[in-house]
Amino acid sequence: MGISQPTGVRNIKGVIWHIYRNQQRGMIRGDDGVQVPFRKSALSGAEFHTLSSGQRVSYWVQDGWLGKEAVEVQPLPIEGIAGHR
Repeated sequence: MGISQPTGVRNIKGVIWHIYRNQQRGMIRGDDGVQVPFRKSALSGAEFHTLSSGQRVSYWVQDGWLGKEAVEVQPLPIEGIAGHR
C-alpha cells in the first residue's frame, strides 16, 4: 500500500472549534458544518501555540488513519475589524 494521497476539496474554510493543547490536536468546523480533526503536524505557516478557538482557517481534507482529517491548515487574515483591510 502506498502513501495516502490527499482527497477532497482544497481551500475549505472554517473555524477552529476546539484545541486540545495537551494532545497537540484540535477540531475544525467547516463553513459547511462538517467537523474534522487536525494534528499539530498538519499546520502550514503557523505554530500550534498561536492558534485559538474561533480562529478562521483554510484547509483541505484527506483520509487519515482514523478517518477524515484536516491537512495544510493555515490561519486566515482577520477580516471585518476596523483597521484591518
